[in-house]
Amino acid sequence: MDSKASPLTDESYWTTLWDGHQHKVRHLRWAYVANRQLAKLFYRALANFNHPTLIELGCADSLWLPYLAKNYDCECYGIDFSELGCQLAKRNLALAGAEGTILCEDIFTYTKTHIAKFDFVYSMGLIEHFTSPQAVLEEMYSLLKPGGTMLTIIPNLRGMYTPIARIASPKLLATHQNISPTTLAKLLRNVGFHVTEFGYTGGPLKLSVVDYSPWRAVIGKWGHEVLCKCVNLTDIVVGNFLAALRIPNQQLTSPYVYALCAKSK
Repeated sequence: MDSKASPLTDESYWTTLWDGHQHKVRHLRWAYVANRQLAKLFYRALANFNHPTLIELGCADSLWLPYLAKNYDCECYGIDFSELGCQLAKRNLALAGAEGTILCEDIFTYTKTHIAKFDFVYSMGLIEHFTSPQAVLEEMYSLLKPGGTMLTIIPNLRGMYTPIARIASPKLLATHQNISPTTLAKLLRNVGFHVTEFGYTGGPLKLSVVDYSPWRAVIGKWGHEVLCKCVNLTDIVVGNFLAALRIPNQQLTSPYVYALCAKSK
């Protein structure tokens, strides 16, 4: 691993997180405003490609890799260093009847032998888990072909989500760097990307962007299940209501920060 980018998490952190997903079959649910907005981002990112080769970095338990494999004429790869996370990613592909290659490997090792291999590179919560996000972006840049596109999405743990995370999962804040859209765009430009758009996304509300799994030890398995169902229902009902009122994406309530960028030809 690049010494410039020390991780804020380790494999045991992710194994504990993904362990709660082993017995759940999850699907992309279009009732969530966030999923509909993210799908539009992927459409804009891939609109100009014909049979692209793409990779998701940090693909553990990915629901978007099967979606892209089935809805775009593409060759799909995913990489993650969590063995359990990779098993879940393979399961999701198989359940969707989609084809893709999942690599259980450290990203920094992988980039040494796969320079300029992909037309599209994306991550959905990766760079914020390292002491130097820019060093991770440099690795992502090396994977991208000239003229290729990259989409970076990270949780917005600012605004209303900061006090919620302090109560629900204090460790979540310790393992994430808070990166604003303007800072993300600056980091990408420092690496050499041409940034085409950046900002907040995911709609006016997504309480499930916060991890509530630590509460399982406090309120028990069934209590935790009820809590998560209440959170998800709130995301759907209140999120769609606020979206109907045309509440814009902004720092206070939007769940994600994103940037779409390209590598010069």
